[in-house]
Amino acid sequence: MDLRIQKTRKAIRDAFLALIKEKGYEKITIQNIADQAMINRNTFYLHYIDKPDLMEKLYEETFKRLEKSISSDHQDIYSIQKNDFILMIQTLFQSMEKELEFFQVMLKEHGQANLSVKLKELIKSHIVIGTKDFNFNDSVKFEVGLEYIISGIVGGVCLWVQTPEKFTITEISSVLSDVHYNNIKDLFLSDD
Repeated sequence: MDLRIQKTRKAIRDAFLALIKEKGYEKITIQNIADQAMINRNTFYLHYIDKPDLMEKLYEETFKRLEKSISSDHQDIYSIQKNDFILMIQTLFQSMEKELEFFQVMLKEHGQANLSVKLKELIKSHIVIGTKDFNFNDSVKFEVGLEYIISGIVGGVCLWVQTPEKFTITEISSVLSDVHYNNIKDLFLSDD
């Protein structure tokens, strides 16, 4: 991508996040974003259709980078070791740390539900790698158990995003792994 396009999109993104923190999402206009980014409205429209499109693209880009960062070499959940699991969680936190302002703004100003749902989908997709033969719908225990585990991990992520100074990435990754690794292995290896 052309360097000018990258710089313009970064300016728009930075302006958008700053304005959400200052005014809240609903009160922001395209003109506000353009003024803050020091571009004209037409330049904004060359990159985004409208404010919801900008929001959607920011989520898309951010979660694409997260997806790429936590992709691992493990073939499936049955072969993952605890150290692999810790590394996956640490890598997730390290990637989120690079875009901490985005996550903090989205948790506070634009609603935790949307962010939580996207995080759950991302983490779940990595936990269920290689389980195509498993019929998730046939097991109430599995469906409820997996939701519980994923929600716990996402809850830990959201806690850290809101107070990153309180816990190091190593500490929170270790705690989440201690709490959830054996539950995940038990859930997938259970005969029930």
